[in-house]
Amino acid sequence: MTITIAIPSYNKEAQIARCIESVLENASEIDNIILVDNCSTDKTFEIAKSYEPRITCIQNETNLGMSGNFNRCIELCKSDWLMIFHADDVMLPNAIEKYRTLIKKHPEIGLIHADSYTITEGDETTRTHHPRKTDELYAAGAKALTCPYGVCSAVMVKKEAYDKLGGFIESSLSSDVEMWARVASNYPVGSINEPTVVYYSSIKSTGPQSLVNRSIAEIKADWDNLTNQIASIYPEGEARTQYLKNIDAGAPGAYWTVIKANLRAKNWRNVIDGFKLIIVDYHGLWPLLKIIIDTIKRRTVSKFFPSSPAAHQHVE
Repeated sequence: MTITIAIPSYNKEAQIARCIESVLENASEIDNIILVDNCSTDKTFEIAKSYEPRITCIQNETNLGMSGNFNRCIELCKSDWLMIFHADDVMLPNAIEKYRTLIKKHPEIGLIHADSYTITEGDETTRTHHPRKTDELYAAGAKALTCPYGVCSAVMVKKEAYDKLGGFIESSLSSDVEMWARVASNYPVGSINEPTVVYYSSIKSTGPQSLVNRSIAEIKADWDNLTNQIASIYPEGEARTQYLKNIDAGAPGAYWTVIKANLRAKNWRNVIDGFKLIIVDYHGLWPLLKIIIDTIKRRTVSKFFPSSPAAHQHVE
């Protein structure tokens, strides 16, 4: 059994050394480490090259976009298993050993996901672990589609699954979620109920930036396409209907995240259009008011009672 860790990178000069060094701490359990740079305009690739030959550094001729660079990682992988590990995250010590142990126990699985710690905007005091308490093994199909996947850097996929099912679709939102659903519909899914990665959440990352550098109409088109792609993976009938109901019910919360990102960026056109979308398209006035009230409550508790449990909850 061989494992490749592929690090897709773009303008991460402040984080790339930390990421690579954390992966190298697990090097005894890894067969190949590849960094695939997407035409960074800063010193990301230069810093990464300083770690050769312990890792292999490749730079794309043109920027392929986020999903395109993920697919380039798949193309370059010659191992049995592939983990696409984000350049601003940190792999925890002995992480890969846990994946190897689970693969040996359940060689039929096609995807493994794990818990993670989340740190917001580089502030170590925000480190949070939300245990998912998942089953160790989910049968392929309807059962596996219900499992709560971890962050992308905590997911390892059998290369055979990528070769059989194809790569990531183009989306600036959550193309990984669609990919994991595709794998789960065809392969059993394994789960590790302890953190294997520290996920660094930042408004400067590619995903959050895609919420402010596009119009609400463009974001909704992306959201709708992603929803339809994932829905098509579910079996026709109750499972698919329930998935679409859940997505519709969660839309006000999802677009509230978009509104918050645009409030921070002072992109008032998107803020206004976001409120209109929630209220008119999703009839979400009351859910929106509840979300806003809950957000205010959490911030108030955090400000005046910083030692309380609510003060340490991570808000997406």
